[in-house]
Amino acid sequence: MDPIDVLAALVDPALEPAGLAVNEIISVPTPDAPMPMVVASIDSAGYVYMYDTRTGDRSLTSRNMLGIQLKKCRPDGSRVFTTVKPDITPRVGVLLCPLNEASPDRAHWDEMGFPICTKDNLISPFHVERHVQSKHKTEWSAMQHERQMAREAEEREFRRVLMEGRRK
Repeated sequence: MDPIDVLAALVDPALEPAGLAVNEIISVPTPDAPMPMVVASIDSAGYVYMYDTRTGDRSLTSRNMLGIQLKKCRPDGSRVFTTVKPDITPRVGVLLCPLNEASPDRAHWDEMGFPICTKDNLISPFHVERHVQSKHKTEWSAMQHERQMAREAEEREFRRVLMEGRRK
């Protein structure tokens, strides 16, 4: 039996990423649309978990893509993914997204109407920045604008103090 077929047979099934269920109400009736929108059926090959063979990180993939994912190899010839959970503890960070509920600036972000993010396992400040840039684009832009305005205000204050020092 092909090793790919063996791995494919050992999968852990996963829930659909959309989190929808049959008979779930998607939208309630409105004057323009008097009938509610309900999930009638879900036609999917299903999703399964796979694991990185070096890091132990768990990923989600469609059963339709499983064979392709399991055939991926690294430059040294070793497989990238397996369906059998390896005895490797994935590296987990402890840094929070700035929009996390436990973030020290959360009160300020609440005032601005920013959403709460549950991300709490980022590995480095670089990963925090990349997370906010890609997952919270509008909020990132507002944060950058605030930083720029604060820098400009600081520079103006510095110049004011400098000018006052020259006058004396």
